[in-house]
Amino acid sequence: SQPVVYDAPPQAPAPVAAAQAPAAPDATTTTGGNKYKVKKGDTLYSLAKSHYGSGKDYTKIVAANPGLTASSLKAGQTITIP
Repeated sequence: SQPVVYDAPPQAPAPVAAAQAPAAPDATTTTGGNKYKVKKGDTLYSLAKSHYGSGKDYTKIVAANPGLTASSLKAGQTITIP
């Protein structure tokens, strides 16, 4: 006697992803003005690293925000990220 061979059921096509609207800007950033609302735990170094790829570029942020220092950076504060 020969084994019974079943045809594999046809695979359903992969669902088509719904078209997604462009992501809304993060509530802490705005486009055009390059404003950023500082979050708890942010540092000038971490902001520079996330925006420019290198924490050493924190001086760009300081230059765009007269009077801003590492010790004056506070959660809730709005700063300019050039």
